[in-house]
Amino acid sequence: MDPNIAPSLPASRISAVPGASIPIQVGHLDRPHVIQPVPLECMDWQISPADAARVSDDGLVLDIADHAAPGSEIRLTGTIRGSSGSAGSETLRIIILDEVSRELIGYWRLDETRDCDGVTVDPPLEIRFEAERGMSVTWTPFGRYWDYWGRYAWTPESGAFGLEVTGGNQVPGDVSETGVLALVGDTHLALSGFHFGTRERGAPPSSTSTAEAGCTLVFRRAGGGTQ
Repeated sequence: MDPNIAPSLPASRISAVPGASIPIQVGHLDRPHVIQPVPLECMDWQISPADAARVSDDGLVLDIADHAAPGSEIRLTGTIRGSSGSAGSETLRIIILDEVSRELIGYWRLDETRDCDGVTVDPPLEIRFEAERGMSVTWTPFGRYWDYWGRYAWTPESGAFGLEVTGGNQVPGDVSETGVLALVGDTHLALSGFHFGTRERGAPPSSTSTAEAGCTLVFRRAGGGTQ
């Protein structure tokens, strides 16, 4: 194996919590669409900050330190032994989650609407909470498409929830600023008094927002949580 061929890690950026153990897998692109494994004994590792994590003695696991600070970033750089310069290196960024992000991160699909007083409403079908308090919203789940996205704030003790829209493909002009969010077990969340906005295209005839109708939107966890 040519040591100057860049190794390939499963992802360039992941999220984890303090104290997590992350399996290490490395490959390299041998020919188009074919990834061959790289023996871990052929790898040298560099971690920044050095005390934030360690590679196990057998090279199979990256152990995140218990004291890793939420919101911080750890960089794991793997270099094929014998390579020159940066040609045989690849870096994985690991975002350390706080407790709020840990509970919400992942995909959530609309499960039901409650207490809408008989009014027809049009909530999004899927939302995604991301590391570093990012959030995306879509009425048409398809591939990587999202109608809009932004940054959220949530206080678990009171349920107070807020969303600041920062961009999107179709951004409604009537997105709520605040609402109340509560987790229901490990599989559902309920969002009350919050309106994700009215779609510009394909919206239902009712102009009543979910907040005005007194609705609670219930979403079911669909995956994509922390590693």
